[in-house]
Amino acid sequence: MRVLAPGRIFFDYGPVSMVVTVIRDGREDTELCREGFDVIAACLNELRPALEELRKYPPQVRAEKLRGPGLVMAQAVLATGDPWLTPMAAVAGTISDAVADHLYQRGAEKVATSNGGDVALRLGSGEHLNLGICRDLSQKGVDLVVRLTPEKGIGGVATSGLGGRSFTTGIASGVTVFSKRCAEADALATLLADRSYLELPEVHTCLAGELDPDSDIADLNVVTHVEPLSEIQKRRSLDQVLAEAERQFRRGGLIACIATVQGMTCTYDPYSVLTD
Repeated sequence: MRVLAPGRIFFDYGPVSMVVTVIRDGREDTELCREGFDVIAACLNELRPALEELRKYPPQVRAEKLRGPGLVMAQAVLATGDPWLTPMAAVAGTISDAVADHLYQRGAEKVATSNGGDVALRLGSGEHLNLGICRDLSQKGVDLVVRLTPEKGIGGVATSGLGGRSFTTGIASGVTVFSKRCAEADALATLLADRSYLELPEVHTCLAGELDPDSDIADLNVVTHVEPLSEIQKRRSLDQVLAEAERQFRRGGLIACIATVQGMTCTYDPYSVLTD
């Protein structure tokens, strides 16, 4: 636990690397931030005995065996309708949500919890947050700032893609999803990034299990490297992402998304929430 600034603490605990920012009663509240650790520890303790169930593909997941954060993870993945996302695809977002919910319920009017880039935010009336977005994970830097307000209904933002922390079966350099909850955004960012895949000689893959025998998708091919693509190929990939974004919007989970493939970017934003 490290205090970065008044009202901002970094937690590094097990698989969680989270920055928590809190405003309460109009000021930065470091002491309230500290309560985030107890929530993180409780989530991890609840998830540990459920890991075997959480590493299964949706057709085998028995939600009745899960509770707390494990159930939230399963519900977020099952809501996408995809058969190849395990509940682990929503773990970071679920923990971000849990911490943000606790701090908001404790009276904070502005909360942001960033678990490795999966951000849960809770904004009271009149509050706003300028959120930096990395559209291309290979560049490792913020290149877009989005202004979020309570009226936009966004409570979770997550990014996935080639070059990120987790394996991907797609070729997108980055897909950022905006949803009501971070667990939803986390699962959907993984799914939309996966949808960018093109079977081409320029796309190199291997089994996830060859890179990490403990991976929850050890039996799936993941992308390891993509050679330079043509403009037509990039557009094909992005069109696939946009088509899935439309499906997920109609299912009710996705509010907006931004996707990039090797420098080419597209946006799905039917409510214009990403513009002022």
